[in-house]
Amino acid sequence: MKTIHLNKVLAIAQVKTKAFLGKNCIIMPVFALGFTILMKFLYSQMGTSSSPEELNAYILSMGLVMNIGMMGIYCPCLLLAEEKEKKTLRVLMTSSVNGLEFFLGSILPVFIATIILNYVLMPISGFIITGSNLIPFTIVSVIASLISCIIGMILGIFAKNQVSAGTIMTPVLMIFIFIPIFSEIIKVLADISKFMFTGILMEMTMNMAAKTDKVLNVGSVVIMLAEVVISIFVFLFFYKKNGFEKD
Repeated sequence: MKTIHLNKVLAIAQVKTKAFLGKNCIIMPVFALGFTILMKFLYSQMGTSSSPEELNAYILSMGLVMNIGMMGIYCPCLLLAEEKEKKTLRVLMTSSVNGLEFFLGSILPVFIATIILNYVLMPISGFIITGSNLIPFTIVSVIASLISCIIGMILGIFAKNQVSAGTIMTPVLMIFIFIPIFSEIIKVLADISKFMFTGILMEMTMNMAAKTDKVLNVGSVVIMLAEVVISIFVFLFFYKKNGFEKD
């Protein structure tokens, strides 16, 4: 097990924060907010058989999935690709920073921002999660945000530059965003969505609106934790395999 130096992690996080606030990434949280506001407006103009609470919960769940996909996956991938393009990653490759330190420092700013925006989307959607439901929501949204950031880092390893990053990310984003969203109307997608972190988050939110006895299954949490562990090992494997870390 490699030693983690907090000063190195914070130094990388500081650099990543400045890059995250740049024009290429800062548009992602704005996009997630705008998408949720747009869905709120559109659905408020439509006549549906769903109750206002269920409708607002569906709007929130779509906003959460969009936020976790567009910010959680997109930003870490783009930031890593940008480092490659600007040759700044070469400095880290020849320094004493190990893969785990680089990983933690890189995802920290985006991870925190994604979690915060998950809560900001509540009042915008009109569905406020309170009481005992706030605990499972926090657990699932935090784990889902973490998984998305790790996936973004993995994709960033394979991106040669920012342009190729967009090409690599597009199909992955479509899978994690649109399968849960369309699972409400396509049964096959609903079965697949139950094994996806975005799908689990969306289903849990809808269960809260429906006031079901069990809003979250233990099996769903186990699936998400397994996805976290697998994603971390995949990232560290490819980080070292592609020469981003000295032996």
